[in-house]
Amino acid sequence: MILLLIMLTLMAAIPAVIIFLVVRERFRHSDILLSFLFFICCIYYGLSRDFDVFFLGFFVLTCLFFTSVAVIIYKFQHNKSIRNLLISVILIILAPIATIISSKFYPYEAFYQWALFNPDLFIEAKGEEGFLHEIDAWGWGGMDSSLMLAPSQDYNLTVSNDLELWKAKNGIVCDIARVYKVYPKIYTIFPYTNEDCYKKSDLNK
Repeated sequence: MILLLIMLTLMAAIPAVIIFLVVRERFRHSDILLSFLFFICCIYYGLSRDFDVFFLGFFVLTCLFFTSVAVIIYKFQHNKSIRNLLISVILIILAPIATIISSKFYPYEAFYQWALFNPDLFIEAKGEEGFLHEIDAWGWGGMDSSLMLAPSQDYNLTVSNDLELWKAKNGIVCDIARVYKVYPKIYTIFPYTNEDCYKKSDLNK
């Protein structure tokens, strides 16, 4: 894995040089533009759990980072604009922080995206107790993870005692790593990696 990431980093240098040669003089504020693009891509990268986005995104972000830094230095040498330099550098510095923060919003983003495209299931879930439904899944190399929808009318699942009572009452079988309240009386839960989460009453299990 580490060797693959190193190879992607080295490969990103080639398109970074090409992009630098193309955009350095094409746009008046190309330093700010590229830094802002890097910042936005970092936010998207943090929100995504897609395996392809993980590897392709790492390549794209590395390429954008190299290009942005090169253009920032080039523009400052020619324009001596302290304002552009400060804006660009701040965006570059904040981008990794934005990745970490946006990753914390993933359970909410995944839930609202699921609710938007599954309105019937969302309406059904709002009035249910013990309704359990997988809304997202990802994995690689035998390490599989999932995000489950878990409504509760009677318990606050963010409280450990209530979570255990909810699991016992509804026959939920799994160890849960994290719980997020995403809507009134609706939660998303992260079972531990490679942990199946299901109801004892589910005949398919």
